[in-house]
Amino acid sequence: MVSARSMVTVATGSDSVSEVFFRAERRWTEALCRGLLDGDIAAIEGWRILGMLRGGDGLTMSDISSAMSIPPPTLTRIVDKLVEGGFVIRRVDAADRRRVLIYLSARGKTKVRKLVKQESLVKAALVEELGEDAAVGFIRALARVGDLPL
Repeated sequence: MVSARSMVTVATGSDSVSEVFFRAERRWTEALCRGLLDGDIAAIEGWRILGMLRGGDGLTMSDISSAMSIPPPTLTRIVDKLVEGGFVIRRVDAADRRRVLIYLSARGKTKVRKLVKQESLVKAALVEELGEDAAVGFIRALARVGDLPL
């Protein structure tokens, strides 16, 4: 049985680019959030921060705020919750004692494995639909689109 939702056709002309982006963002965010949001981390922004820190290098609040387009007061509240939950730690930068860096804790690293697993499921859906090369190209194109000066 075909649902009414799947029968809705979204025009892909230049006049509907906003609807295409809004619809894609909503569906893929929902797919990424499935199974992630829980009593420990109840907002996607918390997961985004954990994901950003997975490289292991500490980041300043300014780095995170700028890269994620999260206003500093909002970011402070989110990071405070992550610190309280034991997912991230704050450390004074050894090279510049005026700077505080944010790192994943051991508990945060464990949580990030859950994020990586969910990202793999989403990427697998893209690969299934587009093929490996096209999926990788699509992800790279989205990264470029996200950086466009608008």
